[in-house]
Amino acid sequence: MELGIIVLVIIGGLLLFIEIDKLKKQVKSQQKQIDTLCEQTGNNQLATYHISDEDKELILHLKNSGKDVEAVKKVREITAMGLVEAKQYVDTL
Repeated sequence: MELGIIVLVIIGGLLLFIEIDKLKKQVKSQQKQIDTLCEQTGNNQLATYHISDEDKELILHLKNSGKDVEAVKKVREITAMGLVEAKQYVDTL
């Protein structure tokens, strides 16, 4: 009896995890679509990955000071970028 309940809880947890993963992918896709629309309409400040000029200067200063990790953290704090995307952004500055 207890084993059956444990198995059901594990299966339920896996199904929940799969559903959450699908929803995360859907949200990310919609964010990309919104960002594209913002870029095309000239409303970059509304985009998910928008970084203001002041923040860009701070990030560039951190990078030039040899504080790449702090620069990447700042990019991730300001935007919804993942670690790899933020690192690539800092590297291109």
